[in-house]
Amino acid sequence: MTHEYTVLTGGLVLPGSDVRETTAIAWAGDTILAVGNDATVRAISRGDSHFVDLRGATVIPLAAGAEAAWPTDATLEVGGPAELAVLTHDPRRASFEVRAVVRAGQVVEGALHSPDT
Repeated sequence: MTHEYTVLTGGLVLPGSDVRETTAIAWAGDTILAVGNDATVRAISRGDSHFVDLRGATVIPLAAGAEAAWPTDATLEVGGPAELAVLTHDPRRASFEVRAVVRAGQVVEGALHSPDT
């Protein structure tokens, strides 16, 4: 597995509809390495990670072939596939726009950057 991790912090991560929310997620290749608070997820970096400050944006899991919607049957868990969407807002409370879609660990739509940049 690569040590080039992508680490998203400073947001809201909804790992699944029945899983407790948190603030950060990291993956390498197509596999999720960590889901948790910012400090815990940052700590897995080996020095060449790509860090993105979500600035409050929301991350949700994507089911195979599905568009970004909440609730979803998919989950974000360590060892699982890096299939996710970055949204402008918490989908439980407000309408949202999709900032980025990640499939198999690769950005396939939009871009991973801070929402205000």
